[in-house]
Formats: sequence, C-alpha cells, structure tokens
Amino acid sequence: MDYVDADGFDALLETALISSQPVIVVQTGYDKPEWSSRLNEWIAAWNASRRLPGFRARGQIPPVPTVVVDGDSIREFRFLIDGLMARVEESAHASGHWWAERQTRDRRVALLRPYSLRFHLGTDGHIQLIFFHGNYATQYKDVVRALVDPAEKETLDWSPGYCCSLARVHVTRSSGTE
Repeated sequence: MDYVDADGFDALLETALISSQPVIVVQTGYDKPEWSSRLNEWIAAWNASRRLPGFRARGQIPPVPTVVVDGDSIREFRFLIDGLMARVEESAHASGHWWAERQTRDRRVALLRPYSLRFHLGTDGHIQLIFFHGNYATQYKDVVRALVDPAEKETLDWSPGYCCSLARVHVTRSSGTE
C-alpha cells in the first residue's frame, strides 16, 4: 500500500492488521524520513507493542547516495534507523492525530504486536516499511528474498523486533544509473 497522510491510510492499514495479513508493505515514496506524524504514530505504536524488557526500537533513515551493500552499509543503515525511532514517539506525542486517543492507540498497539518491522531502502531510493506477521515465520525467508533481495550476509530468521535492509543494487536518483 502507498503511504498517504490521510485517514484513509489509517483505515486501510488497520483493516490489513485486523485481518492478520502475513505481509504488509508500506511504500513511503520518501528517501528520507520526512513523512508526516501519521506514519510516525504507526511506528510508535509498533514500538509500544514490544513486550521485551528494555527493548525499544530506535533510528533514522539516511539520505542515501549510491550505496555498496555490505556489512558496514547495513550496520550504518541500522544506526540511522535507531535515530528515527528515538524521534518517532516524540513526534507522535507532539502532533499525533490519533495517538492521543487512548482507545485507538491501545487497539492499534495490540494489532501490531504479532508483527516484526523491516525498514528497507529499495532500488528506487525510497523507504519501505514491511510488517511481517509472526504466525508466518516459516515463510519469512522466502518472502524477504522475494520482496527485498537482501544482502547475502543478512540473517533471514524472523524475530519480533525490527531490522534494516538495503537493495543489492541501488539506483542513484540524480543520474539514473546503476
């Protein structure tokens, strides 16, 4: 689904979560985390759904030049995601549309609980959020390979946390070359 800053996006995403879709891919159309607080609210709700002691996902999506995908670039992407996650809850609290409504927030937190979250930077340079339901963990490796073509060194075991990935081939937006 494409991300749009509208109530319809909330309804569409919530419907997918209620029906326990195995995979939900949100195409942001952004190469930087400059989307509205609405998407930050969803990320904050996912973050709040983690029940692991001391686990809080944190991060910032990088402005991305041409990237060689290797262990260092994935590690750097993960550090940048950590910065975004640190700011997500702050943004949700400051300007959240539905975040302040406890009943809505609690319902959406519960709906997100069984999902992992992958931040993926596609070949087009845009960020994708990929939610994967834990009930389908045995198919996770195949789905990830099909959707994002991750680096070979990346672990493909499902976990309830978040992870980051970059497309193997990154197309620069300015020159359009690979």
